[in-house]
Amino acid sequence: MKNQTKHAQNLTIALSWLAYAAAYIGRLNFNSYIEPIRDQLGATKTQMGLVGSFFFFAYGAGQLVHGILSRKYNTRYSVAVALIGSAAVNVLMTVCRDPGAMKYVWLFNGVFQSILWSSLIKTLSDRLPDEMLPKAIVVMSTPTALGTFLAYGLSALLSSFSVPYRWVFYLPAVLLTAVGILWFVLLGKADDNLRTAGEKSFTPVQKKRVQWTPAFTATAVLLLFAAIANGFIKDGVTTWTPSILKENYGLQESLSILVTVLLPLIAIFGSFLSTTLHKREKNTSKLNGVLYFFETVALLLVLLLTRSRSTAKNPVFLIVLFGISAMLMAAVNNVITSIIPMYLRDRMDSGLLAGVLDTFCYVGSTLSTALLGYIADRGSWNSVFLCLLLFGGAACVICVISAIIKSRQTPALAAD
Repeated sequence: MKNQTKHAQNLTIALSWLAYAAAYIGRLNFNSYIEPIRDQLGATKTQMGLVGSFFFFAYGAGQLVHGILSRKYNTRYSVAVALIGSAAVNVLMTVCRDPGAMKYVWLFNGVFQSILWSSLIKTLSDRLPDEMLPKAIVVMSTPTALGTFLAYGLSALLSSFSVPYRWVFYLPAVLLTAVGILWFVLLGKADDNLRTAGEKSFTPVQKKRVQWTPAFTATAVLLLFAAIANGFIKDGVTTWTPSILKENYGLQESLSILVTVLLPLIAIFGSFLSTTLHKREKNTSKLNGVLYFFETVALLLVLLLTRSRSTAKNPVFLIVLFGISAMLMAAVNNVITSIIPMYLRDRMDSGLLAGVLDTFCYVGSTLSTALLGYIADRGSWNSVFLCLLLFGGAACVICVISAIIKSRQTPALAAD
């Protein structure tokens, strides 16, 4: 019976990983192919940025709604609906010939995909014992990076053959449908095995209640601002790196996209980094403050580099710095959207907390794609880097303030 339970729990983790990796391919395919789509449609950066912003707006708002409602969801059904619904939207994108129509269609992709994170966190929180939480957090820190890698890798391959943009939507649609069906069937079998073994939900009884003291409320609000900065920097860099490399350094379109594939691979190390550091430092504000400090340094070096004439023709240093940025922002994202919700499950609903925090990350993403595209159209990429630097510095200060407030609370709360 023990082996049967362990197998069912490991299967649940594997299915959650697969579902989110597939979802990322079906959400980043537009951003990863943004330059070929812009060329084929004759659109501006601002128009393309709005398509991404409509997705992020719907995704962020949906995260909040589904985070609240997720406690009532049967996640076997909700995740399957999200994946297959996203597949249907990807198919609809193939018939769009105008960015004005695209943004409304892509908005519905955000609606469906916003169901996923809170549902997946709820699935894991309900089915796993305490001793398996670290494993689940490490595993769930990687699908974002791998999904991004596959999305940009596919786009680089298609771009090298000048493939019409509709294929960047067809292929993820097939994958999403297959994974949605697989999730529904295999999660049902895993749950049957748990019931056969006599296992009940492992969700802990509410042993403690969060007391919304002024100090705790202040740190919660500051955490939301840190989440906004994370989404702004993370998705801003990922979305516009191909355009920067093409316009500033003259790299071919396919090569620019291919180079961008390196960012999510490096980001995987960031996810492991945050999990390792959390074992030593339980104060997540202090942990995020350190990560944002090094992020600010990296962005400052990016700005100085692009202003230097001696390195103006060499993209290697810029790519290295963007890689460091991707690693650090993946680490912060893992702390905010995985570590905090999972380790607070005995005080708050994990699905709700994950949904709210991810919502604010995508508030930043919504701002970044449109705002940075607008700045690039009317200014220069130096102005874009300066904007990113300001967000990184502000986030660092916010996390330091939050860490100071936490250090004056009770030890139990200070560790959150």
